Amino acid sequence: MYDKLKELDEQLKKGKPNFPDFKEFFDTLMKIQREFQSKLEYAAEMKKDQREFENLYKTVAGINASDLVDKLTKLGYRLKNELGDAFGNMGYRLLEQTRAGKRDGVYYGILRIFVSQNKKFPDQLVEAFKPIYSDEMFKVFIFSFLSGIIGNETKNEI
Repeated sequence: MYDKLKELDEQLKKGKPNFPDFKEFFDTLMKIQREFQSKLEYAAEMKKDQREFENLYKTVAGINASDLVDKLTKLGYRLKNELGDAFGNMGYRLLEQTRAGKRDGVYYGILRIFVSQNKKFPDQLVEAFKPIYSDEMFKVFIFSFLSGIIGNETKNEI
């Protein structure tokens, strides 16, 4: 990993940065960060009596939360053609339950749509429902997803 970082530094020193190399490094870094968060979550569950694991997990999860908001919005836009009608029928109910912080009701409503349409429940949505996130962050996640899937504007208008 550090060798690749040194290679990118050399590209900069030579004045010839190569975008595919930077993008590949970024993608690898994001994958490692997500894997680290997953392992840290498991460690925090195993060591519930040691608060430092939970605190570190919350810090890492918070850093990744911003990325998750963006991914959920994009996921909503991607699924709009396939599931937009189903979500449109339940949209206001899901919005109201989200506003009220009723995670299980929102989870059930969204899961029901995916199951009825024989679609896999996306990992990004699973992450949004984890109890480690505050109620306010949960609302941001779900509103981000719903704005993409039931919103009137297209991705290009945003």
